[in-house]
Amino acid sequence: MGKSDAHKWVKKYKKKHPMNEDPTYGWLYGADILETLLAYDGVDRIWFFKGIDDDGSERLVLYPADVDGEILDKSMNSLGAAAAKPSIDEPADSGQKCPPHCP
Repeated sequence: MGKSDAHKWVKKYKKKHPMNEDPTYGWLYGADILETLLAYDGVDRIWFFKGIDDDGSERLVLYPADVDGEILDKSMNSLGAAAAKPSIDEPADSGQKCPPHCP
């Protein structure tokens, strides 16, 4: 996938799901969250799962995984689980949603 493909795919999604439908186009995470998850022993990848929080809003939840894609902590068995701070015991979900925080 080239840079132009990624741009084209996002543009197609936005066209298919206009703002008046109240979609979530993306989430913004700081480097600190990604670096924290990647810093744990054995972490080689990060899973990104869509979830729904207690208010019914879509959330993106990040889980640390090993080289084979296995989630490292088996206690993280609820894909809709939320955590304010990332740790090996809890997934991260504190990203900003777009909209309203869009580039």
